[in-house]
Order: sequence, then structure tokens, then C-alpha cells
Amino acid sequence: MKVSYETDLYARIRQELDAVAMIDCHEHLQREREFPTGDDVHVGLLFLHYAPDDLIAAGMPMEEMARVRPNLLLFPNPEADPSLSPEARWRLLEPWYRKAWNTGYCEALRIAIRDLYGIDEFSESTMTKLTEAMRGEIRPGFTRKVFDKAGIDFAMQSPLGPGLVFNPDYNFDCFICDMCDAFTGFPIPELAQQADMDILCLDDYLKVIDFYFERDARCACAFKVARAYDRTLFWEDVPKNAVENTFNRLLAFNDRPDRRDIQALEDFILHYLCRKCGEYDLRMKFHTGIHGGNGNIITNSRAALMANLFMKYPKTGFDVFHISYPYQEELAVLAKNFPNVTVDFCWMWIINPSAARRALSDMLDAVPANKIHGFGGDYIFVEGTYGHAVIARREIARVLCEKVEEGRFSEAYAVELGRMLLRDNALDNFGLEKRRAAYRPRAGEDPPPAT
Repeated sequence: MKVSYETDLYARIRQELDAVAMIDCHEHLQREREFPTGDDVHVGLLFLHYAPDDLIAAGMPMEEMARVRPNLLLFPNPEADPSLSPEARWRLLEPWYRKAWNTGYCEALRIAIRDLYGIDEFSESTMTKLTEAMRGEIRPGFTRKVFDKAGIDFAMQSPLGPGLVFNPDYNFDCFICDMCDAFTGFPIPELAQQADMDILCLDDYLKVIDFYFERDARCACAFKVARAYDRTLFWEDVPKNAVENTFNRLLAFNDRPDRRDIQALEDFILHYLCRKCGEYDLRMKFHTGIHGGNGNIITNSRAALMANLFMKYPKTGFDVFHISYPYQEELAVLAKNFPNVTVDFCWMWIINPSAARRALSDMLDAVPANKIHGFGGDYIFVEGTYGHAVIARREIARVLCEKVEEGRFSEAYAVELGRMLLRDNALDNFGLEKRRAAYRPRAGEDPPPAT
């Protein structure tokens, strides 16, 4: 059935957006050597990320979800039940899936299995066919195949180890990797070992940070900070002499500072990282807003808590993830006021498609369009990225159509904006062309042939 927004204007704008080779601004995708094989490939893989949050929120017992999922090296799950048939596995999921069918998380999976595996809907009768299709497709080369179908040029990847700070072992064809903030968590022995440096005092720790930036910052795409999951995003400007004793206590064999002292030390280190990112022109990415999983303190993750950083470090770029949902209106003001703040819609199109659409419409009336990054899949499995990409293009096209119909934009300008949102802004704001060139040899790729 044709839906109300599928007008001739929508069709033309959507066709133009579909032709854009997107820059995917955020992922956590598996390396292809980490792909599951054999009996570990089943519908439970599609419930490793996001959709299970909604099923559990709907009431599904966590122990039942654990039975459904596989036990993987990267995602250990000792409660996995390998004896389940495809149909039995679905029978555990189905009552809760039906209760959460309406959400963006579940829609993304339906789109993925429809377009990638030829399955119209999850059901007991389709489970064997879906399992067979997955086992026939999930193998080396699958990521690029899915990216091509989704219209993704490459993704900015936030790796899940094994290196604490930088993991350039993702192939250049599909990825460029973030540096990740391990520093504010103080895994001191591991950082010292991976840097092959001694850490005997706070000055040594800062030298280790300097080492990682000198080695990796020029070929990374950004510096990712995800601390909103376990602390407030207000980072107080703490002097060094106020935290040196706390750091020394961390080094002690049988001592441990209290949480308030550790947070002050984290604050000091984060400010140091802001200065380093400014020095290397490396944009910082901050998780803000909604948390993954089931339950957290949402008020800790408001982007507005970081306004002191935006003011103190005007030479450092800050990319604010997930539009700080549900605090997106505050973020619109921050992006409007601060030249060094950009808005990132990664994850947002599946969190709440209609809220994302409203937020983009509002921001296009208030925020310079070059400051908005339109898409990041933010998945650990590439099928989810595909479903998310389809939703993102659909919803962005709807917003642009509304602006044309309202007389705010010409059709030509709407198309230009679509390309900015999906590609050009990320290339420009993150400096990705030069960073990709520097990343290529670190990923083990030969330079392109001279022309």
C-alpha cells in the first residue's frame, strides 16, 4: 500500500539520497574473522544488540534472552542454549517480539531480513529458512556486500578491543577507526604494557597519553568518549596538584581512593585529552543522551553538562552523539551557539524515528546545516546497520520534502542538503580524506597506484 508521504516529490528526493555514498559516522561492527560459524549462526545473532533491550523492557526475562543468544568469543554468554532448534528459539522470543513489534529497533531487523535474507517477517514458519540464509551469507566479504546494498562508502568504527586505545586492524575498504578513551578509566598496567612505558607517577601517565596521540591521532577518525554510562558529563576543571595524590594512591598496592577523588582525577585527565585533541585537530565524539541496555541515570548524559568544555576549548571539535536524546532541543542551542559543536544522528533513527524526524526539522530551521551528521548505524552486526540505513534515508527524505512543501527550501537545495547530511559534512568536519590516507598503511593496505 502506498503511504501518504510517498509523493512524486518524495520519490525524486529519495532517488537523489539513495545515490549518495554515505559516510557512516559510528559503528561497533565485528571483524570478519570474528564472525560466528556453524551452529552459532541463528536468529539469536540479531538479538545481540538493541532489539533485546525493547523485548526486556516489555517484560522478557533476561535468562530467557540469554538462552536465545549464542555464546561467542567476543560476546561471552555461558547461559546460551545450543540445543534449541530454530523454531524453539523463536518460540522464546515471539511473545515479547510481538509486544515490541512497533519499535524502531524491531523495524530495523525486519527490513534487514527482508532485503538481505528474503524473509518478510519473523515467525516460527520462517525460522529454518532464515537460519539457512544466514549461514549461507555470513562469511568474509559480507560486510562490504551489505555496505554496498545500503549505499555506505565506509564507516567510522569504534572497535571493541583488543587494544585499549587504537585498533587499526579493520580493513581500509570498509572502515577507519576511532581512538577510544581508555585513559579516564585508569587501566594503568595495561596501558603501560601496550605502550611499553613505565607509569610511576601522574607525569608518567600524561607522557603515555602523549605517546598514544603522537602514534595514532593523525590516522584516527576521532576520539571517542563513552563515560556517560557510568558518571556525569560535567567535567570540572581540576588543577593537577589537586589530583596527584589520588593518582599515587591508584598506584599503591593496597589503597583505593573514594569515588569523589577518582572523579576529580577523571576530570583532570579529560581536560588534558581535550587539549591533546585540539593540538592534533582530532574531533572528540561524546556519547550523550539515551543509554543502551536496560536502566541508567539519564540526567548524567545531557550534552548541556559539557558547555564548560565547549567554552574552554574553542580549538577542539566536539561531535555530540545520539543528538543527546531526549535533550535534543538543548543540543540544537549548543550547536547554534558554539562553532566547535556538531550534532550526530548516529543510533537516533532507530531509537525513535518520528522524534529524529522532528529534531532534524527543527535543527534545519536553527542550526547551520554543515554542522549536522545524518547517519551512524551504531550496531555490532552489519544487518542492523543495513536496516538502520534504510530508515535513515526514508526519514531524512521526508523531512526534506516537508521543507520544500512549506516553501522553506527549493527542491535543488533540499537535494544539496541531503548530500551534506549523509556525506559531505562528515568528510569535512572530521577531515576524513587526509585521515583515511594516513589510516590506510596502519590497516595494512598498500597505497593507491600513482596516476
